[in-house]
Order: sequence, then C-alpha cells, then structure tokens
Amino acid sequence: MQEHLISFLKNSKVSNQTIESRLTQPVLRITYPKRLIFDKLENYAFDFLKKGIEPRFVSLAGLRGVGKTTLLWQLCESIKNNFNYDLYFFNVNVLSNIGVDLQTALLEFQKSVLKKSFNELKEPIILLFDEVHDDENWAKTLKILYDEARTALIVCTGSSALMLNSTADLSRRMHIEKIYPFSFSELLISLQTIYPENLIITPDKSLSTYLREILFFSESAADVINGLKSKETQLKELVNQKNLDINYTKYNYINFTNFPNLLFFKDEIVMTNSILDLFKRIIHEDIPKLKNSLDESSKIEKLLLRLAGSDEINPKKIAGITCFKKQEIIALFEILTKAEILNVLSPFGGIDTKIFKNRKAFIMS
Repeated sequence: MQEHLISFLKNSKVSNQTIESRLTQPVLRITYPKRLIFDKLENYAFDFLKKGIEPRFVSLAGLRGVGKTTLLWQLCESIKNNFNYDLYFFNVNVLSNIGVDLQTALLEFQKSVLKKSFNELKEPIILLFDEVHDDENWAKTLKILYDEARTALIVCTGSSALMLNSTADLSRRMHIEKIYPFSFSELLISLQTIYPENLIITPDKSLSTYLREILFFSESAADVINGLKSKETQLKELVNQKNLDINYTKYNYINFTNFPNLLFFKDEIVMTNSILDLFKRIIHEDIPKLKNSLDESSKIEKLLLRLAGSDEINPKKIAGITCFKKQEIIALFEILTKAEILNVLSPFGGIDTKIFKNRKAFIMS
C-alpha cells in the first residue's frame, strides 16, 4: 500500500500534458466549454495568488455530472498559464480505493513530495481535491490543512451541497459555490463552443433579466405586449436559427442536456439510464453517508415517483395515499432539497401565502 500511495502522490503534480488530456474530448479533440461560473472561480484564485485576498478555500458543490471536475482542471490550466506555482490534484476516490485516508496521504505528501511541512512553505501552492466526500473525515483534515498551509489555495469538489454544508468545522474557512445544471442560454453558449461552424446565435446576457421583469412585474397586459415587442427582432433571431433545430434543442435540454456530462451523448435510452443511475447513486450512496440514521432509500424513490405526477407538496395529502407519516414526508423533502435533487419553491405573495399555501417541488435540473 505504501508504494501505491507514494506513486499516487508523486503523480499528483499537475503537468501541461495531463491538463490537455483532461480538457479535450479524446476522439473529436474538441476542448470542453467553460461554465459561466468559471470566471468567478478564476477571480478567487487570481485575487489570492496576486494580492492574498480571501477566500483561499473554495468548494464546488452540486449534483454529479454538472461539470465540477472539469472546472477544477480548467482552473488548473488557467493558473498554470499565468503563474509559476506548483499545482497538485488529488482524486480522493482513488485514495479511498487503495485504502488510504486523506489525512495519511497529506502527511506522506509533506514527507515524500514537499520534503517539508505545510507551515514551512513560503511560496503559494495550489491543492485541488476531487470528490472529497469519499473520505469520511475530510472536513477535519482540510480544516487542519487550511490552518497549517497558510500559503495554500485549496479548491475541492463534493457531490452535493449537503455534504459540504454538513460540518461546522469549516463554516468560517470554506466558501461554497453551488454548481447547478445548465440554463438553456448556457447550453447554447456551450454548443457554440463545440460546433463553431454552426454559427449558433446565443442570447444576450441581459435578455433573461429583461424578460423576467416584463413578464412578472408589468403593471398591465399592454405593458407586457409592448415590452415583448421591443425585443421581437432579437427573440425571432433566437427562435428561427437556420443552423439549429430549436425545438429539438429545447426537447433535448429539458430531458437530457441540462447535464453537461451528456453533451456528447446521442442515444436517448443511454442518456435516460445515465440520469437514473445518477439519482440511484445519490439516494443509495450519498444520502446514507450524510445521515447515517436514515435508512429511507426505498421511501425516497417512491416519493420522487409520486412527485413526478404532481409538483405540489401537500404532506397531508401525500400521507393519505402513501404509507408515510406527515412528519416523515417533511423530513424527506428537507433531505432531498439539501442533497440538491429537489428545488422547492414557496408560493409568490405575502408572508401568510408563503407560510400557509403549499409549496411546489421541481427536480433540480
């Protein structure tokens, strides 16, 4: 095991060749598109490495398949192109597979690779951790790392916000960025990157904000019509693109390609199975890790199937047609929301409306 660990640690140093292989589609040789949130992550890194500005410990939290690992490698590329500091990438899942916990790995890393302890470092160092949730003591380990390695920029990923919010140890040290599935405009921008020959028209960044204001906050129907007419040309260009079947793209987006990891898939059965597998892994692997006392996997699956037929959350009604108790349903909804499977919205209106009317639950994508 010791030999495997030392080999793993020595190979953790990031090279240009590794970055290129991770950021390029192997057959088409297309560079994976950047998520819109990348600019924010890059700013965090550059602000710390140039000016020492916090946060220097950032975690990317979200569903599996939304591109967190790719974001880590894109950040690697950007830092390597702009700074002459050492970068190290640790896949915690691999450590777990060889039977080594993260704390042991970091102790050996100081001894065998750095040849000094973290608190002796004078120059910035970049430490990236993928899938930290695979180590049950990751929070304590990274808290110690943060306190000892004061020149380190630390970025990690986890499969759900619940995992990354489940510890008080890191509350004032770690800044969490939630990574969501694609918005439709972000999908179009990504398709433009992948297929530049198609000349896809992407929406102006301010368009969605403008439409939201017009549709929801206009004083009258006439104001809505006039507001939409002012954007008529722009909207028609988007809908009537010659190089893009917009109806097929919308159908594909709603069903599949809101997950970035499915951009290069075509077969609908394969994509459907991939999404079902994603849900099963969250329900059967992630949630039990977060709440050891919860043995509710079958109940969660039944509840999600029930929600597929009705988006309204009425715990009393659901309890009446299922074998669950009302409080049990409320607890399950809370877990599913924190695990980012569900996005639960309160009704629009005053405080009484928000408190007493039923909420609605939507699958996060």
